[in-house]
Amino acid sequence: MTPGSIFPYVMPTPAMLPDDTTGWSLDPGRAALLVLNLQRRFVRVLVEEGAPVAELLANTARLVSAAHAAGVPVIHSVPAGERGPALYVRRPVAPADRDGEAFAEQVEPRSGDAVLTARKHSAFARTRLDGRLRDLKRDQVVIAGLFARVGVLMTAADAWVQDLEPFVVADAIADASSGSHGFALEWVADTCGAVTSTDRVVALFGPAVPTAEAV
Repeated sequence: MTPGSIFPYVMPTPAMLPDDTTGWSLDPGRAALLVLNLQRRFVRVLVEEGAPVAELLANTARLVSAAHAAGVPVIHSVPAGERGPALYVRRPVAPADRDGEAFAEQVEPRSGDAVLTARKHSAFARTRLDGRLRDLKRDQVVIAGLFARVGVLMTAADAWVQDLEPFVVADAIADASSGSHGFALEWVADTCGAVTSTDRVVALFGPAVPTAEAV
């Protein structure tokens, strides 16, 4: 399917994920959770496109809760003002979207979370995210949110360029079509990062599992 498809799609299952070629092990003591662009204006567009929004928000909320319980920093990134991928920001704003800059209710930042404003698609774009991660002594980023083929892909690539280890959570990201979603997962796995699932990350962040395990 092409971007903008009206046909619904489902989240990928663990069996559908590309093979890991990194050999990295996700460690709660090294990781930060990075949540991208989960503002209401974008979520509403994806609902119209038939994306699996309920699963996206539920899985991201699970990641946030697990991160807080494990002491993993949570960082939200949003675009500056009305910026964002052209496909979504050029649409007319409906009355229901007047609060579109607000976060989706399920993933609103909690006390202690950081919120950064990115100037381009990558969460690293003029946000000092890299410096913040270094200050926190975190060299792994777990990436969830929107949009798979734009923000997620470019953020993962930028993380890798800066010698960080990006882990993209396949069933906690979304886009306007399964084609864009799948493309992002394959591209990240082929070039710059690891692709994992919400269940794996939540289990690793839990107290009953070892501190590091391959994902």
